[in-house]
Amino acid sequence: MGKITVNAPVETVFEAVSDLTRHADWAAHAIYITAETEGPVEVGHTYSSGKPGSKLDRLKVTELEPNDRFGFQVVMPNGWELDRAISLRAKGEGTEVDRKVKVTRMPVYMKPALLAIAMVGPIFERKMAKKMKADIEGD
Repeated sequence: MGKITVNAPVETVFEAVSDLTRHADWAAHAIYITAETEGPVEVGHTYSSGKPGSKLDRLKVTELEPNDRFGFQVVMPNGWELDRAISLRAKGEGTEVDRKVKVTRMPVYMKPALLAIAMVGPIFERKMAKKMKADIEGD
């Protein structure tokens, strides 16, 4: 969904983006994310995400290459499935963060709204990227 440069070392940025519980602070709307698997983050760890009183999304870490790449799958109770990928690259004294999202499953009834979703999605992604940047940089 786009690249953003964060004024922090790659190690600091990777630590933040690989902690899925922190992603709740960057979301476009109020949610919480809870680890379902204990211990240090690794491929296969699971999380739940949602709003209080709602059905929960299921998140699963699918890729973890320290200081380079982090990926996770989101399975929503409404039939949506997304793959999120975050890659990092040192850029000067900061870190370039490339965030991508791919819809891997969509309810049939939502396909007519695909154009609207394609237009609105990047707006939410930019807001999330700005929140992430501010959080990591300590602003």
